[in-house]
Amino acid sequence: MFSTLKALPGFTLALLMYLVAPTAYEQGLGEDTLKALYSYKFALFTDWPVTKLNDSNNTFGFCIIGRNPFGQAALDTIQDKPVKNKPIQIEVFNSGVLSEASLNHCHIAYISHSESQNLPTLLSRLHPLPILTISDISNFSAHGGMITLVKSGEHIQFQINPNAVNEAGLSISSKIIELATLVNTTPR
Repeated sequence: MFSTLKALPGFTLALLMYLVAPTAYEQGLGEDTLKALYSYKFALFTDWPVTKLNDSNNTFGFCIIGRNPFGQAALDTIQDKPVKNKPIQIEVFNSGVLSEASLNHCHIAYISHSESQNLPTLLSRLHPLPILTISDISNFSAHGGMITLVKSGEHIQFQINPNAVNEAGLSISSKIIELATLVNTTPR
């Protein structure tokens, strides 16, 4: 895997630039906007079970669980963008409490820092469902989340827990997996 990355530095750089949008840093986008764009790009490289995509919803649910960490400009960059032929619809669940109906609409669940204390309960509730979980909470993927966004200097890197992704019935493109730091769930 790593030798492939070394052999294809141009391809890797091009994919990374595609992930964060061309000239994202040059445009002076804030960290929250970059995280929103990463989340959107992850959706483009993820496959959901047909039953999840063919549900009665005409939108692609991007659910924010907890206090909204994104500014309006960040949300505007992804609102209504197409994913799997459905426009993104953003919903915020401030309390972190989700009903079954709410979860049915979510394709992505971005878990805010405000939910750090509730993380084990939230991940346990989301675990069997085909919902891509993303957060910037430290060690999120090691606790059973799927993708952790990690700020490293002026860059955003990401960790992926492939076991959590597979257990939810999702599939992330190998192109993304190769760029990630892979982590496993640590026993509690």
